[in-house]
Amino acid sequence: MIVGMAHLVWHHDVHNSQFSGDPRSPERQAQIAQIVERLAGFHPTKVVIEDPDGDPKVIANYKVFVTAHFTLPPSEDYQIGFRLARAAGNPTIYPADTWGPQLLDDNSAQGKRVDAYLEKALPNVHVAQTDAFIAKMDAMEQTGTYLDVLRFINTDEAIRANASWYSVVAGLGPPPDFAGALYVAQWYARNTYIWANILRIIKPGDRVAVLFGQGHEYLLREFARMNPNVQYVDPLTYLR
Repeated sequence: MIVGMAHLVWHHDVHNSQFSGDPRSPERQAQIAQIVERLAGFHPTKVVIEDPDGDPKVIANYKVFVTAHFTLPPSEDYQIGFRLARAAGNPTIYPADTWGPQLLDDNSAQGKRVDAYLEKALPNVHVAQTDAFIAKMDAMEQTGTYLDVLRFINTDEAIRANASWYSVVAGLGPPPDFAGALYVAQWYARNTYIWANILRIIKPGDRVAVLFGQGHEYLLREFARMNPNVQYVDPLTYLR
């Protein structure tokens, strides 16, 4: 089950979440409990989160969380991921994020040209479907519950709207640099390596909940759907 997440606090993304209020406030904590209760119905045997692959500190923090007192940071990997894994009785948690191989050296002459071009070009990329998705998500983050937001961003329409931005960006920049294509290729490479990490985690009979930022969902979902050894589960089955 690939669950597209909204980042509860600032994250290094092209577009950042606009949530009002502190995730640790009583109101928001009740909303997080709603999400965890629903996702726990999937009975995951493993929970995969968007932290560096195999990060020993994250894994150690989880073990403290389930056995003693541990104050959870406000990010969704802890607030939702840790709580879901504990609710499911999982002995550990599985960080699986990676940047993958770097396709371009930022310190090279080409790298500097590409970075300078993208810094100017990316803020001016407007895709109707993506802009509408972001506008609706921003509004919901200000007025809706966390569950409301997750229900929206995990719809097929929202997943495709976010992903369509990359198809447009790929056409940016003239040869020989093909700056946009390099940017998108790096994103695809990253998600391919994330999927490889997930496949290393999955064992026969596992029920795996993957909690990653919604931008990753399109590619991870397609990898899961195409893999004959994996049965994809729609998260909306449990979020509704």
